Amino acid sequence: MRSLVAPILILLFVLPSVSQDLPKKIRGYSVHPEPVVVDRTGADAESSAKADVKVGEPEIIDVSLNGVTFELPAEVTSLAQSGKVDFLTFHDFRVNGVSVVIEEYKHPFSFRKNETITLPEPATICLPTSGLLKGAWTEMRESRKEWLVTGRVFVFGRFRKFGMYHKRVIPVDVILKIKNPLLADPS
Repeated sequence: MRSLVAPILILLFVLPSVSQDLPKKIRGYSVHPEPVVVDRTGADAESSAKADVKVGEPEIIDVSLNGVTFELPAEVTSLAQSGKVDFLTFHDFRVNGVSVVIEEYKHPFSFRKNETITLPEPATICLPTSGLLKGAWTEMRESRKEWLVTGRVFVFGRFRKFGMYHKRVIPVDVILKIKNPLLADPS
């Protein structure tokens, strides 16, 4: 009996530490095996990127006990692909380490390789009250000119490959620096 307990305990501790792979399908869309990375933090980020995202000015649309909700327009340029996006989901997004909730984006749009498009509608983001307090405290202690935004977007759509469109979900890991909207513009 003791000889069985040790291997079971080892498995219980080792299995969670193995990285979890993405499933083969999500919501009926085949998962692209390798995440695309949008990293706008380094000097050579422009040269190795497969996509470029420019975030517009946030607009506050609601303030309540649950937190602050705002809309954020964006422009996207795909440098390697053409396709039609059905919807977007957002997971584990953080701004300077503070968790934010981004609603599922249900506004379909098409894009072409090397063409910049503006999203049809702005994304809706909620900063929960707990995150608001943490963010305010951090901003008071050490205000930064730029904020670090990280997270993963799942892009559900039809993407062109070998002259045909294929139904896929592409994980996109986002690492962006945006201007701090709380700082006064010097111009």
